[in-house]
Amino acid sequence: MDHPPRSWRGLAAVFLAGAALSVAPAGAAQAAPPAEDRVTVTAAGSPAYDLTGELSSGSIAVLDNVATYETDKIQGAGTLPGADGGTANVSFQIARGAFGLKGDFTLKDPGAGVEISARVNGGVTVPGAATVKWAGIGTVRRGGSSSFQPVTFTVEDRRPDPGDHAIRITHAGQARNAILRLPDDYDGTPRPVLFHFPGLLETPGLAEFFGRMADYAQTRGFIMITPEHYGIGWQGVPPATSSPDVDDPGFVQRLQDILVQRFDADPQRLYASGMSNGGFFTSKMACDNDRFAAFVAVAGQLSDPGSCRPGRHVPIVMIHGDGDFVVPYSTVRPALDFWTRNNGCGTRTVATNLPDIAPDDNTTVVRHDHPDCPADGPVILYQIRGGGHNWPGGIPFLGPFLGGTTYDINANAVIWDFVSQYRLP
Repeated sequence: MDHPPRSWRGLAAVFLAGAALSVAPAGAAQAAPPAEDRVTVTAAGSPAYDLTGELSSGSIAVLDNVATYETDKIQGAGTLPGADGGTANVSFQIARGAFGLKGDFTLKDPGAGVEISARVNGGVTVPGAATVKWAGIGTVRRGGSSSFQPVTFTVEDRRPDPGDHAIRITHAGQARNAILRLPDDYDGTPRPVLFHFPGLLETPGLAEFFGRMADYAQTRGFIMITPEHYGIGWQGVPPATSSPDVDDPGFVQRLQDILVQRFDADPQRLYASGMSNGGFFTSKMACDNDRFAAFVAVAGQLSDPGSCRPGRHVPIVMIHGDGDFVVPYSTVRPALDFWTRNNGCGTRTVATNLPDIAPDDNTTVVRHDHPDCPADGPVILYQIRGGGHNWPGGIPFLGPFLGGTTYDINANAVIWDFVSQYRLP
């Protein structure tokens, strides 16, 4: 059978961990007004050519690589006001190969009587967020003559396009990164966002390769972001390092602001999920973070209920294998008791055996509901019978080493179907 992929959180999780998070109040950032992509082109010669303007039609996409955070593509075409009136046309078809970015750039400005073409072969720099610059030699045509002249272009991708984007910032003295996928139908209207926090030793690129969460988001209209932790894992609980203090809470707060300001995220519909170390981190955020509307923790539940004071009802799903030897299933009960008590759910439970749609995986799933929870604070547990420390519906990075992987549910679908029901007031 064709099994969907899973996060490598497996290996990351072999070491077990978690982290803490506390961020600013909801609504701290407001979406910026729409802006158009801006292009600057210069060419030497007599007279020199210089054009800067916003696109009046079309778009230029600056997309990034999820593994390296480097610019991967500069592609698209558009029109903008010409240097001497009229309309100029620009086109970029540049993509990363084995030895850097390569491709073609053209500009035609009939009003100024100028045409420029250049073959890009490396030399692209990134002077700012969503901004790329190139300088080299191009062919410049004026009237009936042409010559090779120094040429530059700068693209400011101020209206993001569907696809992969990297966020690269410095926070608390450290370079920090995140990757995000804008869905196919992204058009700048406010969108919900799912944050996913990777496990111990796991990069965002690995999380996406084995879990395919961004692929799931791509056709479902929401933004998927996967931040990178510093060092081996998220700070706050063992065994992630505590020094230097890289201020993970502040880092996540800055990402939330960037999502709202630059990528038109809906501040009422920010959600959090995580696996293993990232699951502990997600669980702790549910205690301290009032900018996330709902949470799902996989194979890493609340590790310190005594210090958790959310001050509100918390919609939360817990997913855990009862054969998990990395983060034992026995850690679920204290967390479950805390969330049901915090949310005022009472003690009544209803267990539902879900269909065993993949009998060859040697697992089954039981969903535990608490029917007396308030509408704004459901607590749900998915018990994976026979499940190990693996991502439900994914590819086990270490094969059977970390225990069974269930294909009776897909964690991506469970997460989104749950969190998307909730929004902050």
